Amino acid sequence: MRFGIPFNGVVPIWHDDATITWHRPADGTDLSSVLGMGLVESEPGPAQAPAGWQEQVETGTLTDSGRLLLLKAATPSGRRAINDPGDGAPVPLEAPLSYEKAMEGVFDVVSFGIHIGRIMLRAARDGGIILFTLRAPRDPEPHHILSVPAQVDDRGVMSFHLGTLQEMEGGAWDSATHQDGMALLDLTIPYSDLVAEAGPNGEEGLDADSVLEMAQPVIQCILKPGFPFALGASILLPQAG
Repeated sequence: MRFGIPFNGVVPIWHDDATITWHRPADGTDLSSVLGMGLVESEPGPAQAPAGWQEQVETGTLTDSGRLLLLKAATPSGRRAINDPGDGAPVPLEAPLSYEKAMEGVFDVVSFGIHIGRIMLRAARDGGIILFTLRAPRDPEPHHILSVPAQVDDRGVMSFHLGTLQEMEGGAWDSATHQDGMALLDLTIPYSDLVAEAGPNGEEGLDADSVLEMAQPVIQCILKPGFPFALGASILLPQAG
């Protein structure tokens, strides 16, 4: 199975039979800090890709009647939180939620947006293309809503090229160009603009407000269809060799 984008502490699980279930980790694990970052084992995805590219989708294994999620690290030296030499690091899950229950409460758009921003940073680092998709329950085909080729140059300046078939307006999208029915928007952001002031021990981190501002055009686009209960993200990467 593969994953949708986490929201409000809930992770959508896209099963191989095209059903979707929604779960909260029973042990408080924040899966948004793990998924989409290139930390979890992935497999080739079904999306058509340009020559020399391959879609990668993160995967996991459900056991214990769907109440235990096993995550394997992408590399042997992966983060300890998901680096288990056996079948994978176990994440206990609560019972599946109905989508009505999954959508209850106030949508935490800030945490969601920062997660999207971190996905963008990962794509720029790896020179990948993010594919955001929407999937309906029992529909085997994810529907493309936004693609984002990303890269970073040797000066640390990141470029994101957003393309969508949706009609977008407002905010940065007012500067979009239009071609072949698509709205196209280019973003150029120096990585240094996202770095927060060093802490008392000299540690450097990212400024949450700046990351959220960077991600805003993407958030605006992928939330246009409505509540993100079945949004997914994968990445196209250049094939080795």
